[in-house]
Amino acid sequence: MSFDEQSYEQIASYLNNQMSEDEKTAFEALLKNDAELASFVDTFSSLESVYNEDTWNVKTNATVKELKALANEFRTDDVVDLSKKIRDIQQEAHTPQVTKNRKTYFYYISSAVAIAAIMTLFYFTFMQSITATDAFTEYHDWNSLPSFQTKSDTNTNLAKAATLFQQEKYKEALTAFKKHEHETATYDPKIQLYIGVSYLELDNYHEAIQTFDALLNSDTFDHHKGYWYTALTYLKQNDAKNAKKVLEKLVSDPNNYNYQKAKKLLKELK
Repeated sequence: MSFDEQSYEQIASYLNNQMSEDEKTAFEALLKNDAELASFVDTFSSLESVYNEDTWNVKTNATVKELKALANEFRTDDVVDLSKKIRDIQQEAHTPQVTKNRKTYFYYISSAVAIAAIMTLFYFTFMQSITATDAFTEYHDWNSLPSFQTKSDTNTNLAKAATLFQQEKYKEALTAFKKHEHETATYDPKIQLYIGVSYLELDNYHEAIQTFDALLNSDTFDHHKGYWYTALTYLKQNDAKNAKKVLEKLVSDPNNYNYQKAKKLLKELK
């Protein structure tokens, strides 16, 4: 959005409450007939109400909803241009040839542009981004792990292992699952998920990743679940870089487990 010099000076005068009553009435009539101008004025009026003009810090009564609404007025690809405008405008505002009124105008506009830039950076780097450890907290859900049938006596030990896991007794659960794995001598992807997550909760990340890698390389129906749980393992270690690499592999196929969650997480992850 762009305006001529006269329009900018009118905007500055209006927002700085420097207009006479007649000028204000005429300008507000103009706002009613110019949607672009009205949007511009309304945006910066809102920014002034949410930000402290001296420090550009968020006021304590600003809600997240307000911040998001304001941030949506801007786009991330504007940040470079806005930063350049700040430098150019502030440099011009401090030249000796600039009149007092022009200084007021440039001070306001440069402040407004600076606030817009800060607002954009704040929203897209904080409001929409989360750390790896925060992502783990938000996205790990062991209740989504497969359940086991317990109708026969042969599954008694497995049921006990599952109960220990639900009680967050991961060391005992791991021992029970490994014992079941040894006794049955079969590769069960469901059991491997519990074994891997038990290692993960015990902070034995090497064994957890090895377990999920083996699942990924198996020919079982649920092999692709290994991507999601490997990513969670890296997230718990606060390793966003490797988590992203795994998630990118996951989203290469929409049929993979937790495809939509992985896409969302990739957008949010720092």
